[in-house]
Amino acid sequence: MTLWLAIAIALIYSAGLFALAVAGDRGRIRLNETRSALVYGLSLAVYATSWTFYGAVGTAVTGGLEFLPIYLGPILLFTLGYPIVRKTLRLGKAMHSTSIADFLSTRYGKSGSVAALVTVIATIGLLPYVALQLKSVAQTLTELSPDIRQNIGTSDVVLAVAGIMALFAILFGTRSVDLTRHNRGLVLTIAAEAIVKLFALMIMAGFAIWLIWNIEPGSSAAPVNPAEIFAADQMDARFWVLTLIAFCAALCLPRQFHMTVVEATVDKPGRLMQWTFPIYLAITTLAVFPITMAGLAYLDGARSAPDMIMLALPLAQGLDWLAIAVFIGGFSAATGMIIVTTIALSAMITNDLVVPVVYRLRQGTGDSTLTMGQQLLWVRRSVVLGFLALAYLYYRTIDNSATLAGLGTISFAAVAQFAPGLIAGLYWKSANRNGMMAGLSAGFASWFLLLIVPAYLGGDPLIAISGDPLVSGVIISLVANISLFALVSVATRPNLVDQAQAASFVALDRELPQDKIGTSGKRVADFRLLLEQFVGSDNARATLTALRQTTGKGYNDLDRADAALVEMSERQLSGILGASSARSLIISTLEGDAVPLEEVVAMFDETSQRLQFSGELLQTAIENIDQGVAVVDQDMRLVAWNSRYVEMFGLPEELVIVGQPIGDLIAHNLGRTEPDGNLVAEEVEKRLGHMRAGRRHALEREQPDGRVLRIMGNPTPQQGYVTSYTDITADRRQEQALETMVEERTRQLTEANAALEKATRSKTRFLAAASHDLVQPMNAARLFTSALSEEIDDGNETSRQLVSQIDHSIEMADKLLRTLLDISKLDGGGLKPNPVTFSVQELFDDLRTQFEGRAADERLDLRVVGSSTWISADKGMLASIMQNLISNALRYTEQGRVLLGARRRGQKIELQVWDSGPGISQDDLESVFEEFRQLRSHSNSEGVGLGLALAQRLARLLGSEIQLVSTPDKGSCFSLTLPETAPETEPARPVAVPATPSGSFDDLEILCIDNEPKALEALSGLLTRWGCEVATATRLDEVETGCPDLLILDYQLDNDVTGDEIYAGLTERWGKKPPVILLTAEDTDATLALCRNLGFERLLKPASPMALRALMGSLVRPSSKKEKTADAAS
Repeated sequence: MTLWLAIAIALIYSAGLFALAVAGDRGRIRLNETRSALVYGLSLAVYATSWTFYGAVGTAVTGGLEFLPIYLGPILLFTLGYPIVRKTLRLGKAMHSTSIADFLSTRYGKSGSVAALVTVIATIGLLPYVALQLKSVAQTLTELSPDIRQNIGTSDVVLAVAGIMALFAILFGTRSVDLTRHNRGLVLTIAAEAIVKLFALMIMAGFAIWLIWNIEPGSSAAPVNPAEIFAADQMDARFWVLTLIAFCAALCLPRQFHMTVVEATVDKPGRLMQWTFPIYLAITTLAVFPITMAGLAYLDGARSAPDMIMLALPLAQGLDWLAIAVFIGGFSAATGMIIVTTIALSAMITNDLVVPVVYRLRQGTGDSTLTMGQQLLWVRRSVVLGFLALAYLYYRTIDNSATLAGLGTISFAAVAQFAPGLIAGLYWKSANRNGMMAGLSAGFASWFLLLIVPAYLGGDPLIAISGDPLVSGVIISLVANISLFALVSVATRPNLVDQAQAASFVALDRELPQDKIGTSGKRVADFRLLLEQFVGSDNARATLTALRQTTGKGYNDLDRADAALVEMSERQLSGILGASSARSLIISTLEGDAVPLEEVVAMFDETSQRLQFSGELLQTAIENIDQGVAVVDQDMRLVAWNSRYVEMFGLPEELVIVGQPIGDLIAHNLGRTEPDGNLVAEEVEKRLGHMRAGRRHALEREQPDGRVLRIMGNPTPQQGYVTSYTDITADRRQEQALETMVEERTRQLTEANAALEKATRSKTRFLAAASHDLVQPMNAARLFTSALSEEIDDGNETSRQLVSQIDHSIEMADKLLRTLLDISKLDGGGLKPNPVTFSVQELFDDLRTQFEGRAADERLDLRVVGSSTWISADKGMLASIMQNLISNALRYTEQGRVLLGARRRGQKIELQVWDSGPGISQDDLESVFEEFRQLRSHSNSEGVGLGLALAQRLARLLGSEIQLVSTPDKGSCFSLTLPETAPETEPARPVAVPATPSGSFDDLEILCIDNEPKALEALSGLLTRWGCEVATATRLDEVETGCPDLLILDYQLDNDVTGDEIYAGLTERWGKKPPVILLTAEDTDATLALCRNLGFERLLKPASPMALRALMGSLVRPSSKKEKTADAAS
């Protein structure tokens, strides 16, 4: 189970590394300067492979302090020897080095032979090292599950690991031809693996300390004396030889050079970049001591399998989880090394072995460098696969008795051969290519004969100066290397390029002679003239002007040059010549010496590199864009173009050459469609005039073949001109198609909107007519019901209740009908708010009057909190909203009270209706405002769930929205907020006249006019029972009576005659204007305005008998009949 769990976790871990690398490459993980420096330092811990993870403990068990040099060497390099690293980093970045082979080749005359030899040595030397990592994976799997060989086979798992590492290296190390491009994903992944390694090691060290601390007397664990394991006499010749090769390997290993130089984002490392790596190694070193002692104390066979103590110790204690953690740490150590090594070696093999051969074979074939670059990516990927396949085969042949440390030291000794040439190349100007080749060849041959041959063929080395083959092999190979390197370098004369490169490398860190800046006698004019030679007169004057503004000094030509001027001049020249060449030129100027020839060559070479790089970058950039580009100089001659430009115009190759007058190309294009040579010449001269004048232009031109090109021209600072051509044919066709589609959609939408408006108007008219026709019989029914109620004896309570229920049902049907009509008006846009200013108290008084009787019937306490605030809103709409909210509160509240009040909210007033009802759950808070949505309550709910939906829509018309806060079983609060306004002088409200008591309408003459006979019959019957004398008519010519005490009119009569027209005809006949009640089903602004203008009172059908009786009592005094009789008698 431990084995399969470990494999599963390793696969998940690998997938996590892939995800981290993808996130880093896509820029999803952004690092500030401090974190970037920390990640850089951690990525250097790729040095800590499975050798240092497992093998260090194994070496400590068998050799004591012999494990220490592998850590001590790089610690010394990054502390005492850090100037070497710093200079290598600066030079590597300045020279755009892609590998250690490229770096050494650049130093030694840009020699391909040096690069090839370094690549061969690195490949041969590191093949055992990569195989060592695969061996460590196999050993750890066997340690986790000894019977793995019978189940799936160790080699199969190792092959899968090699395949995963190859895939990772291909995906994240061979994605770009540009090897100097920073691989963020790779660096982040290696840094993450470093953290995992250190975490696993620290957990193991802590566990080991706990085991040592808890050794009990008499237990199987035997205490270990550290002095017996680690002794000073172990620091012998082997110790210092190992320290030396570790010192060299920390920079010369291809993977270390790749992470230290190629993947660095800056060329001047700070303290965090310098110290993170040695501190990491110091912590790792300290962890080895307790693990070694615990292994010897608790494991009987520790010395027989020392490399596996890291895993054996937790397994022996039954801690499988710790063993898996250690396995993942070792897995990280192995995979990190494999990935970076294969990426670095694939670049070296491709660039320094494959590319030169391919280049020679392809000379004269006409293949573009862009195509070749893409093919080389596949070559590099094939190299990754091939190298890992060789490492796997090598792993299959490794003697199982070979220790991890033994394999590692052989590889370290190989790459140590690069150190003499690298260090000498940084500081010794006489070191040259011939010396490098001789020394490196001698060192490699000695390494092969004295270390490789005895290790694989057996027997004693050919030459030995010590009993330890490693000591003999390393010392002899390095002595041979250094000796021949120095002798040949001194004895031979380097070529000019070699001298130039030596000058560039060695002079990089030359310091400006500060003591000569003030005593050299150089004037401002000397540096001005120097700058003019390289940057031009204008730029030189601008530089001096900027310096004057910065320092406040005059800097006249005869003034002495100071440090500020010297530094400014060096910065300006660095941009043209490069840092090292600029430094050499400034020093020569100060010292008054001629610049040596090799340094002059170096200057030109470095400048040439920069120009070549810029030119290649420009050509690559314009070749990889969709636009055609043509660049001309100040003489209107072609200097740069891309293949897209040639393709667009079908230009012959012999015509498109550097120096070709652009006018000839323009004439060639125009001549295809314009036969008149004079017109062509005029058009050519016109376009050349635009270019010479440096005028920008942008136009679109349709070509004879139907293509549409967007042409844009811009002048360059050097009085040249750049023209770009973009094929926008597809865009134009899409635009035309889109415009046609838009026009068609616009037409369809216009027709659909017109049809919708027509349907809405039809629906509104239908509902209005339907509501009018439906209200008439309901009005009659309600009046008949009232009349029937008065006919029933007081003792017949059952019949009276039945009549009351009928009346209530008619009232609810009327409310539903009016709600539907209001919704119809909202949908049709027929409702428009008419805001007026009024007091909130006035609204509250009306609402109290309307609902206090119902509240009393329901045995509920209706409380109204007085308010002195004023608001501006449509009073009718707001009243309708509040009526709905209060009605709902009374309906759903079983006991307790309903509270109506107002609160100030800044410049607004919040009207609130509280109830102590059952409350509403959170899931239903939004749905209560949906149409036809009702919630269950304690009683049978009336209506169909339209009230709140209508109230919310009305609230939105008023610019507000109903808010709901509710707690189940405690109650709810509905509220809406409206702007507060300043109070106005409140008009005197009409004083309500108490309803005339029963019997006070005796002999009251009333004329009722309605086009509905049944409604007239019901109204007449009711009024008659109230003691009134009633006359009825359906139209004007049926009226035969004189002026009555009260006129009750319908509004909409037959033949489109309205109630106000009937009223006008009657008052003209009578010469008097009796009080009028407009009894109508038309709940519209028109009828309301009509009543206000004519002094009518409006009562909506179906009318409540109580409301009709109260309204009649307010219009006609009880004594009106007697007064009328007295008037007639007089």
